[in-house]
Amino acid sequence: MSWQTYVDEHLMCEIEGQQLTSAAIVGHDGSVWAQSPNFPQYKPEEIAAIMKDFDDPGTLAPTGLFLGGTKYMVIQGEPGVVIRGKKGTGGITVKKTTLALIIGIYDEPMTPGQCNMIVERLGDYLVEQGF
Repeated sequence: MSWQTYVDEHLMCEIEGQQLTSAAIVGHDGSVWAQSPNFPQYKPEEIAAIMKDFDDPGTLAPTGLFLGGTKYMVIQGEPGVVIRGKKGTGGITVKKTTLALIIGIYDEPMTPGQCNMIVERLGDYLVEQGF
């Protein structure tokens, strides 16, 4: 299965009639493995800052998580495993796997819990598969 299929069928799927705004699978080095058409154009330093927070949890909390120039307030997550952010009526979930970051961005009416479930379920599966 291609990485694009994971984005199209597993991240951009409908859950209770809702869908992520955009999603991507990005390598730890910031390279795009696959993404939805409207995923924001991000800077390498934004991915580097996310990776730093996974290695040293809490580094993003004071400044916020930036992706594509959008700032998200960092909220609860699992240190070293999941980072969750909020912005207005939407937010972001980033799950770290062995080789990649699974990123989901949502807006109302999708809930944070629905976004978390979609992103983390695929992330957990990829970890089990060695990715």
